[in-house]
Amino acid sequence: MTEGEQRIRKAALRGRVTTAKEAALFFRDGMVVATSGTGLSGYPREVFGALKERIQNGDPLRIDLLSSGPLGPEIEDALAEVRGIRRRIGSVGSKLLRQAINRGEVGFLEGKTGKVCHYARRGYYGKIDVAVIEAAGINEEGQMIPGTCVYDAPEWLELASSVIIEINLRRPLGMEGMHDIYFPEPGRCIPLNHPLERIGSPYIPVDMAKIKYIVFADREDRNIPSSPPGEKTLRIAKNIEEFLKKERGRQGELPPLEVGFGDALNGFLSLLARSDFSSLIFYLGVATDPLLDLIDAGKVKGISCSALRFSGSALHRFCSRLEHYKPYFIFRPVTLTNSAEMLSRFGVIAINSGLEADIQGQVNSSHSKGSQLIGGVGGSYDFARNSSISLFALPSTFQQGKISSIVPRVSHVDHTEHEVDVLITEHGIADLRALEPYERARRIIEECADPKFRERLKTYVEKARLHPGRIPVLPGDEFDG
Repeated sequence: MTEGEQRIRKAALRGRVTTAKEAALFFRDGMVVATSGTGLSGYPREVFGALKERIQNGDPLRIDLLSSGPLGPEIEDALAEVRGIRRRIGSVGSKLLRQAINRGEVGFLEGKTGKVCHYARRGYYGKIDVAVIEAAGINEEGQMIPGTCVYDAPEWLELASSVIIEINLRRPLGMEGMHDIYFPEPGRCIPLNHPLERIGSPYIPVDMAKIKYIVFADREDRNIPSSPPGEKTLRIAKNIEEFLKKERGRQGELPPLEVGFGDALNGFLSLLARSDFSSLIFYLGVATDPLLDLIDAGKVKGISCSALRFSGSALHRFCSRLEHYKPYFIFRPVTLTNSAEMLSRFGVIAINSGLEADIQGQVNSSHSKGSQLIGGVGGSYDFARNSSISLFALPSTFQQGKISSIVPRVSHVDHTEHEVDVLITEHGIADLRALEPYERARRIIEECADPKFRERLKTYVEKARLHPGRIPVLPGDEFDG
């Protein structure tokens, strides 16, 4: 049996194999095109690369690009470069598209990861014309064998009028069986009672009549070189660990953890590999490189995620030792990993990063200077609002210490004071639970602000106290930090 036959076990579908160039001719101006993936891997690249070439060669068209999560530059920047995106729905992961949005050349509908699929089902984004999805293969029944990413693919394969499947030959067929595909039924409880049990199928159902083309891809994944964590990052990581130790003392054992991505959070996960924590369960959106070190250190009981956000080197490590790592992973759709019902039921502790935080406990994680898009709120929205404890970690300053990240009022609010339980910087831990607003402000200043900005922040609070109201807010926000 050839590799193509191994990858496409349904003989009736083998005749739909074609080139990326031919598949790209299917697109029309104004189409809503759904895809899936993370910022580093799991997304189809050949078809979108061919679409870029088609536009570049004088066939102008623009699409609405729909994906809950951020995608890599092979899609976002490639199409932004040739003005091939009319509107981006979801999150943004690449530089050129981000710049085009901030210049007003591309429309952007920011999507909360856990809600994008629900909005699509209700038709808010219009009819989905085509789904372009990466897969490891197709089984005997014509169902899709996912690879390193499930994310929102099951929803797009169901909702789209047409489907193009891009089979990535670098996704090992040995991943078959690692996935747990379940479609929540409206009005019914999701029957998942433990993060590591399975309730669905290893495969994603596809209406074979929808499949227009199948394209093979064999391209190496991008590798992002990692740099050693700085002193500030290590101090933030140590403070997160310290908080979890105290929480473990309160609860007896830790509930499942959700950890986002970023230097500080990667540093924290790396630190856990050398800690006294064990039997950790992760219930998160995307798994990052340090989780492999945690598994190898014997610290992990299991990981439920929607996708791998691995660098090229970590992905190679994962695939080359697949039988070793396979028992630890369950891949699920975002409708389960980001489900409010699941996060509440399991009492997940959510640990995410931010750009700035204010003395009320509000966090901005998506926009610089209030208006310049960085990436979108993404899945942090779901986890912050529905977890048992919501923690945000960030450095206390930026631009070489010239500007405070702890401010009187953030320039853009992603997470209100109602969703932020704990703030952590390199200076300390501000546990905000059971504190009234002025107590929260003082705790944040004392524990999280850089010492050289504390007096000005305290002065702000003292001035605010002279005005009626329970929240420490001054008209005009007189602060020169």
